[in-house]
Amino acid sequence: MLTGAFGMIRSSESNRPTNNELDILIIENDPATARLTKEAFREVGLYERVHSVPDGDEALACLRREGKHANHPYPDIIFLDLHLPKKSGLEVLREIKATPRLVATPVVIISGSDNPHEIRQAYELHASCYIRKPDDLDRFLYFVKVCFDFWGGVVTLPPRDELTPDVNR
Repeated sequence: MLTGAFGMIRSSESNRPTNNELDILIIENDPATARLTKEAFREVGLYERVHSVPDGDEALACLRREGKHANHPYPDIIFLDLHLPKKSGLEVLREIKATPRLVATPVVIISGSDNPHEIRQAYELHASCYIRKPDDLDRFLYFVKVCFDFWGGVVTLPPRDELTPDVNR
């Protein structure tokens, strides 16, 4: 227990992941951006738990744990590009938020678009946040570190396994 400004704060001994245990799914069609994102996560000490898929159909197969993705863990957080082949990022987001096992999973939209209509749609479909992809490498690396620090250290993520006890972890 910790003592804070609001009295006693209990530290949780639950099945919530710590920031170095996060399972991250990157849904990004550009191989260079996906590789750069993985490299940025390596810089903050998280690489082996980062998985990426290149299109909307494969993203949904991964999230449903179908085919070659059958043994992948459910992600603790999803980074989703909007402009994907086969199925758009907004379609993927819609399906994520309509799936009981995934509805509480944070989805961070990362996009090069400033289109107000797309931004509004993403939030209407319950995206956790919408971040414009930085143009320069240093800003991009900083963006990934800030996201990792926030989602892995500041935010309390939903507990694993409560909704589905058979999750492979």
